[in-house]
Amino acid sequence: MTVEKYSLAARLVHWVMALGFIFMWSCGYAMTTLIEEDSALEELLFRLHISTGVTLLFLLLLRIAIRFMRAPPPLPGTISGLERVGAHAGHAALYLLPALIIGIGWAETDFGGHGVVWFAVDMPKVFPTLETLAGFNLEELTATLHKWLAYTMLGVAVVHVAAVAKHRWIDRHDVLQRMTISWRKAT
Repeated sequence: MTVEKYSLAARLVHWVMALGFIFMWSCGYAMTTLIEEDSALEELLFRLHISTGVTLLFLLLLRIAIRFMRAPPPLPGTISGLERVGAHAGHAALYLLPALIIGIGWAETDFGGHGVVWFAVDMPKVFPTLETLAGFNLEELTATLHKWLAYTMLGVAVVHVAAVAKHRWIDRHDVLQRMTISWRKAT
């Protein structure tokens, strides 16, 4: 049986972004929980976190462009209507949440007066340096939103992986094959 796959570009971007977000969740958790505040290691992780976030923004834009140029393969016909709705909602969340998280992270950095730097390249200042607005500390507010949206996305990603496992090992329709990359030539 031949499995219709996502385009190679979509598969590559998917897996690079997945690795990028695993790094971002790990880095963010380490910076806010495990590493001494204002230490050299925290500063290094902060710069890597921001640079990786900008890279993920570029990859997200590329992923959206790829999605418009090449429709994803259809879901297997054996997937129920409710699971189809869940799959479409989950995929939509995995496009929307990164955009929100990265945008709010950018705002947090700009509001705090730090400026977004992508691997030593100064990025445009999108949000003003602004300590408070209507009594709210904007850097703290955006930091809180950034963190909780990142945890929400992590939850969606866990459900996404669990759904793939369920489809593979319980339902016996291997949707993972649609996203795998094989370097072997077809015979």
